[in-house]
Parts: sequence; structure tokens; C-alpha cells
Amino acid sequence: MKSCPKCKSESRHRMKRKGISRLFPGTKGYACDKCNTSYTWFPIINRSFRL
Repeated sequence: MKSCPKCKSESRHRMKRKGISRLFPGTKGYACDKCNTSYTWFPIINRSFRL
């Protein structure tokens, strides 16, 4: 699930990955359209984390 970890909204757009998330292959960077939070989705564990 690629929902925002802060507001749980599904409305998002892709961003460049930042920081340590660039070291993990398969991760994707997103920004929430509702609350403007940047987060990274880890498909291996199917979780989103704010970085």
C-alpha cells in the first residue's frame, strides 16, 4: 500500500529518492498531495516511511 504514513491519503505524486533510501533498490519516493509529506515506499516489506 503506497498511502501516506501521516494522513493515510492515496493521492500522491512521484519524487526523487533522497538520503539513505537511494541505497535500497526498488524503493520509490512519493510526496502526498493532501499534506505535502515526502515519504519512501519499500515494496519488499510493503510499508511507507517518512524520511
